[in-house]
Amino acid sequence: MKKLMVDIKNHLMTGISFALPVIIAGSLMVAVAKIIGIAFGASDLNQFADVQGIKNWLYQTQEIGFKIIGLMNYILGAYVAYSIAGKKGLAAGFTAGLIASITGSGFLGAAIGGLLAGYSSDWVARKVRITGSAATSVPLIILPFITVGLQVLVMLLLLGDALSWLNSSLMSWVQEMTKDGTSTVVLAAVLGGMICFDLGGPVNKAAWGTANVLFLSGVYLPAILVNVAIIIPPLGYAAARFLRPANYSQTLKEAGNGSVIMGILGISEGAIPFTLKNPARLIPLNVFAGIAGAMTVALLKAYPIMPPLGGLYGGFTVGNAWAYFAGALVGTLVIAFGANLLVNFNDEPTGSAQADDFAADSIEIKFD
Repeated sequence: MKKLMVDIKNHLMTGISFALPVIIAGSLMVAVAKIIGIAFGASDLNQFADVQGIKNWLYQTQEIGFKIIGLMNYILGAYVAYSIAGKKGLAAGFTAGLIASITGSGFLGAAIGGLLAGYSSDWVARKVRITGSAATSVPLIILPFITVGLQVLVMLLLLGDALSWLNSSLMSWVQEMTKDGTSTVVLAAVLGGMICFDLGGPVNKAAWGTANVLFLSGVYLPAILVNVAIIIPPLGYAAARFLRPANYSQTLKEAGNGSVIMGILGISEGAIPFTLKNPARLIPLNVFAGIAGAMTVALLKAYPIMPPLGGLYGGFTVGNAWAYFAGALVGTLVIAFGANLLVNFNDEPTGSAQADDFAADSIEIKFD
């Protein structure tokens, strides 16, 4: 049972990893159009729906962006199924995404439907055998008939209304949480601490996955909180390295150069070579910084004005952008000063080969 649960988690994360480029692409289209629209003095591009020229192009770009984001359920269902059964699961997986969009069951419907599509496709491919000239009918006719039929029977007729109600209830609960100031701050503390705990490990991925699940259903504030927390550790150690360069070995100085870019892009793994120096002291520091940064964003009441982007530049997709940048700054300063007080980074750490390998793979940037 434990192995099955691990497999299901991995399949779901595979589906999310395929859906993320779709989310990012659509979000970029919306963000670019809205930012240019603001330059024209218009925060609502819908007013350009019936005009001509560049203003209408901005409106169309925004609409295309939202339609791209609307593909998320389809991609999620299809590639959860693909991770289980390969291309045999794609037809039923796309059907799962379609049904999730029609019924309003959202992420839950797409994820459960994708799992059903994948496992049923794998079972039919292994168990149904036809020999002779009709052998090709299994992948072309029998397999999609059974697996797509199961989607209609189970995900539409049997579970459609229940999953739609459950999805709506969960989204309403989270939305109420984000409206209650105290609950939002608690949510920020939990997500921020989890993101910075293991820098890309299972705890980090659990928080990241939760935020993206909510993103898929149109609840954007948790993604904003997570996006801020992700950039804090790499930027924090980069700042610490520049504040007190004599406290760092040459290897970590080079890693710090790369951490600048990783922080801007939102890649928390940029902090790993520093944290490896003294995990017992630096993991709690990272967690505290993530909590402080995310709570600052919540307390200053950042809010989504469009599908939010990750990275430091994601602040431009957030209402009260200064709150986003203030949260990033607070978390960065916690690490920048705390790391130098707690640890001497000059000696090569135990397991320095890990840091060397990381530095070799990092983006190289030089500051004279």
